[in-house]
Amino acid sequence: MIEFISNNWQLIIFMTGGMGYMYKQISATRKGIRALLRADLIRLYNKYHDDLRYCPLYVKQALEDEYQQYHTLKGNGVGTQMYEALMALPTESQGKEK
Repeated sequence: MIEFISNNWQLIIFMTGGMGYMYKQISATRKGIRALLRADLIRLYNKYHDDLRYCPLYVKQALEDEYQQYHTLKGNGVGTQMYEALMALPTESQGKEK
């Protein structure tokens, strides 16, 4: 084992550095995707919860998948609160305009 390490130390250092670089890149990508998902959750919350006061079924279906990915990326409880508030909204407008 020691002979292998002494013969291949440059390769081992190169691989270790490459793995560290890849870890940083993957971590940054995960954080970026989580930030984009959070921004879209906020956008949907502002539009459907605050403005329209209802959330169509097709939006809820897309929101469910989006929230699952956000949660998998270790999104925080604020996203969960927005998700639950949106899912609790009616699917159609309550005030029928003529």
